[in-house]
Amino acid sequence: QATALGNARSQTHSLLPVHRRLLADLERDGRLDRTIEAMPTDEELEQRYATGTGLTSPEFAVQLAYVKIALEDEINSSTLPDDPWTRQVLLDYFPTPLRERYADRMDSHALRREIITTQLVNEVVNRGGSTFVYRAVEETGASPADVLRAYLIVRDTYGLTELWRAVEALDNRVPTNAQTTVYLEVRRLLDRAVRWLVTNHRVPLDVTAEIARMRPGVAGLLPRLGALFRGREREALRTYAQHLHTLGIPGELADWATRILYGFGLLDIVALADTLGRDTAEVASVYFVLSERFRVDNLLSRISLLPRNDRYETLARMALRYDLYAALAALTGEVLSSTSADLPAEDRVTEWEHANAAAISRARNAMGDFEDGRSDLAALSVLLRQIRTLVRTASA
Repeated sequence: QATALGNARSQTHSLLPVHRRLLADLERDGRLDRTIEAMPTDEELEQRYATGTGLTSPEFAVQLAYVKIALEDEINSSTLPDDPWTRQVLLDYFPTPLRERYADRMDSHALRREIITTQLVNEVVNRGGSTFVYRAVEETGASPADVLRAYLIVRDTYGLTELWRAVEALDNRVPTNAQTTVYLEVRRLLDRAVRWLVTNHRVPLDVTAEIARMRPGVAGLLPRLGALFRGREREALRTYAQHLHTLGIPGELADWATRILYGFGLLDIVALADTLGRDTAEVASVYFVLSERFRVDNLLSRISLLPRNDRYETLARMALRYDLYAALAALTGEVLSSTSADLPAEDRVTEWEHANAAAISRARNAMGDFEDGRSDLAALSVLLRQIRTLVRTASA
């Protein structure tokens, strides 16, 4: 929880609009009395936002406690504590001697559901932050239980527990801000990957099955990202790893963390490989050639610069980001389906470009106009429409 509070302080201003909505909802639901807890009013929060501040550490602690209480009620009243995979959560709660002697009796423990719920809620809030589940529910319409399931799938698919342990082992050895930087960047991956899961898969999510389906592909590709990325994207990967190293993160750990932070697109790659019955390495090679040719990294950076002052601006940014990734995955599928697997990825994309020259020219002209001019929501939406049109034309 101390780490969670430290991470929260670093986002005290940027996430204040979300904190305000969260506090208002807790108050509306009859859980929080701001007067009793000495929490700021909406008017006070507006003033703080205007002056570049936000919640204080004691206020974050109060918010964190109420979020956990509310989330525990939600999860305990769902079917999640009865999912088969939660048995391991229950066993891990008890000391080893008790597990060895009474494992066969733990399923009948009177507080089984409560123990499972508390353990999972503590983890997801401490790792994801006090607004993590709230924002995911608000932005996707998913239930808190499925957001938690998605969190666990992402955690185990990317091996985040091992990364967190490695960063925690640096306590008192590197500056705290270096560790905080990694924690917050991992949260960005969690935010995006969890939303991808709950919007692209049928719920309730099958945690065990999804991890078994996705982890092998992601684990196989992550160490190779430096070779798979091309041009500007490869340079961005190298530059960010160097940034972490400069902050104090050891070189190998900085590289590992950077690959995870830049590995969100692997979810689409693994899903596409599964759908087409192709090897993940084949899909990844074409995917990243296309990403470089269409300067997807630049488009994603422009999307990240869009404002998110309210819920609707946040939703618009999210929609653009996921639509762009979906379009890139669809283009990858078209190249894979229309070219020979015997050709190198560069040649496959070039052959596909020749076959779709007119449509690609229109899309690239739009990208050129975009890079020379506006980069607001309207301009990005028009550009993305051109890319989606290219997908439809190529598949016709």
